[in-house]
Amino acid sequence: IAEGVSGDCKWVIDDDGNLTISSESDDDIADLGTWAGDSAPWSNYRDSITTVVFSSPVNAKTCAYMFKGCSNLNAVYLDNFYTNEVTDMSFMFAGCTSLEVIEFDMAMSAQDEMFSQSRDNFLTGNVTNMASMFEGCKSLQSFFLKNLDIHSVTNFSDMFAGCSSLDNMNIT
Repeated sequence: IAEGVSGDCKWVIDDDGNLTISSESDDDIADLGTWAGDSAPWSNYRDSITTVVFSSPVNAKTCAYMFKGCSNLNAVYLDNFYTNEVTDMSFMFAGCTSLEVIEFDMAMSAQDEMFSQSRDNFLTGNVTNMASMFEGCKSLQSFFLKNLDIHSVTNFSDMFAGCSSLDNMNIT
């Protein structure tokens, strides 16, 4: 459907709606480019995206508005996605009305925790803004994030607003 380059990363949306983000080179970890506001590199194709996979190590500088409005996005697999430099995760999944699964390990079964930190790649210690991060994710039923470091976060406003199916949450 579409492809492009952002920073040191290549992104491709195939005919099935799978957005795959990977290193464009053989570096150990590739830097994903930055964007302003609601203009992630794949944002013009957000209605086509059903799944997101990071197929090689990718380091993000921002997550703000990253997948906002991807209304057909069902699953996000965050293996190989590194966030230790991120300070803004606002609106990251806002408006992802079909989002059901956010996982770190693609081998996890459906009965396993839907959002569980099993590695040290999804770090939130530098994040200050999580406002509206999951706003409108009406299909998200469970949210589990172990060892969530929120000591720097100053804005949680509407983080789970409109998550009408969310009935199980653990952020120990």
